[in-house]
Amino acid sequence: LVALLAVIVAQRRIIRAKRRADESEHRADELGKRVYVDALTSVKNKGAFDDYARDLQGRLDGGDHVEFAIGVLDCDDLKAVNDQHGHDKGDEYIRAAAGLICRTFKRSPVFRIGGDEFVAVLQGEDYRTRDDLADQFRCSRASSEADGEAWEQARVSMGIAVFDPTVDASLNDAMRRADKAMYEQKRLRKESQAS
Repeated sequence: LVALLAVIVAQRRIIRAKRRADESEHRADELGKRVYVDALTSVKNKGAFDDYARDLQGRLDGGDHVEFAIGVLDCDDLKAVNDQHGHDKGDEYIRAAAGLICRTFKRSPVFRIGGDEFVAVLQGEDYRTRDDLADQFRCSRASSEADGEAWEQARVSMGIAVFDPTVDASLNDAMRRADKAMYEQKRLRKESQAS
């Protein structure tokens, strides 16, 4: 009887220890996910982008043929929203922009890499349909800009560049071209709003 009780007590301790280990592993997984998630928008953050870009560049350096495009997106007039309505409304504006971006590029990783700047890496289906997605993005943006308060409108400029190994020495080269296209779009949008 004493031996049986000792076995039962030992089994209970093993079960409790296993449960604590599982809970600790779950907490560690959750913390690991949080490290790469932007707290405001719930998209991936700059650290996640840096890792993703490093892995993708490693594949390119290793000779893999990877088709992808980089979309650089930037919120227009965030400072005006913050100044006129407060930073809490500016946060709402950034979340509205993230929502628009994620709804458009559903199958692509989206990263918030700065205060109001986002990157989407288009591969697979999103890469093949990038022109249609760009049109869809513009339509959704126009619809957003027509309704609601300033902080609910996702006024976002976008530039997309296809990685071309004959032009781009690295992923960063394609990103610079996308960034330049985004700023050109931002300039054109400001000019059309001023007219």
